[in-house]
Amino acid sequence: MQKKIYDLMLKYGFKPDYKFDQNFIITTKPIEKAIKALEILKEETILEIGPGTGNLTKEILKLAKKVIVIEKDKKLVEILKNEFENKNIEIINKDFLDVDLNKIKFDKIIGFIPYSISQEILEKINSTKKTVLMVQKEFADKLIAIEGFENYVATTVLAQSYGNIKFIANIKKNNFYPRPKVDSTLIEINPYNIKKDEKYIEFIKTIFRFSNKDLLNGLKLAKKINPKMFNKINIEKIDLKTKKLKIKQINVNQFKEIYKKIF
Repeated sequence: MQKKIYDLMLKYGFKPDYKFDQNFIITTKPIEKAIKALEILKEETILEIGPGTGNLTKEILKLAKKVIVIEKDKKLVEILKNEFENKNIEIINKDFLDVDLNKIKFDKIIGFIPYSISQEILEKINSTKKTVLMVQKEFADKLIAIEGFENYVATTVLAQSYGNIKFIANIKKNNFYPRPKVDSTLIEINPYNIKKDEKYIEFIKTIFRFSNKDLLNGLKLAKKINPKMFNKINIEKIDLKTKKLKIKQINVNQFKEIYKKIF
C-alpha cells in the first residue's frame, strides 16, 4: 500500500501536505477493523471524511451502494476523480467543517480524520449517524474516559451525552506515511439521536473550567464569568451530597439531571 502512494506521488506530482495533517494509512488491518465496525449494508450510502488517496474509499465501495467523500485538498480531489472514474462515488471538494450535512443524504460516517480539527469534527457530527473515526490516541482517551480520572474533561461529557462511544483498536504510528509523532485509535460512535442543546453545551464547557472544585463552588465561580447564564440557576434544587462532589467526579447522567434541575 505504501508503494501505491509512492506511485501516485510520482504520477500526479504531489507530496503529503503537513498543513492538512496528511498521514496516509499504508497497512490493511486498520482499514479492515474500521470497515467491520461500521457494519456497512449494500443499500447504504457512506460519508467519508478526508479520503486522502482513497485506500479506505476503495474498500467501502466494495460493500456500499454509494460513497460520498469530502476532501479539502484539490490535488487529492484530482487523484480521486481519476482513480475512481465511473465508480459509485461523489466527491465534494470542500473543508468538511464548511459542509452543510443537512443537504447530504447518507447513512453512516467514516473517516481517518486530521488530528488538528478532531474536536471540531466531532462536535459537527455528534448525534448524527453511526460513525467510525480514526483519531489521535490522546483525544480518544478523553472521549472514552470515566469520571474521576485526569482525562475526564468537558469533551468527555459532551461526547458521551450524545452518543455511546466504543473503543475499537489502538493503531501504531508506523501504520502511516508519513509517520505521525503519535499513535492513533479507532473509535465507534452510536448516536442517541437527541437534538443538540446549545445551552447544555455551554453549561458543560463553563463548569469544567473549575473541574477540581466541588459543584457548589464551581457554580458560584461560573456565575462570575457567565452571569447571563448562571444568574438564573436554582442551586437549592441540588441535594447536599451532589453539591459536595468535585466536578470531575460527576458522571454524564448526573450532569444531565443537574442541568434539568437548575435551569
